[in-house]
Amino acid sequence: MIRCPRIGGEVNFLFCRTENNMLPCRWIVGCWKERMDIQTFIEDNFTEEELEQIFIPPKSKIESLVTLVEKAKKAHKQHD
Repeated sequence: MIRCPRIGGEVNFLFCRTENNMLPCRWIVGCWKERMDIQTFIEDNFTEEELEQIFIPPKSKIESLVTLVEKAKKAHKQHD
């Protein structure tokens, strides 16, 4: 068990390995590197394609807001 900086509470390794649509959290390496050889675990258990999905940088706040606004506009037009 470790304290998760995102959740703010304790989580186990299974949670960290699967919380991202059954892929690891993108912070898994930083959180577990002091407790185990996490880099080897990641390399041995995930494909290159999965690794690209895991460690894709998050959208900025502005990008996220623009996406949400566009989605809301689209939904509003469909209701008209």
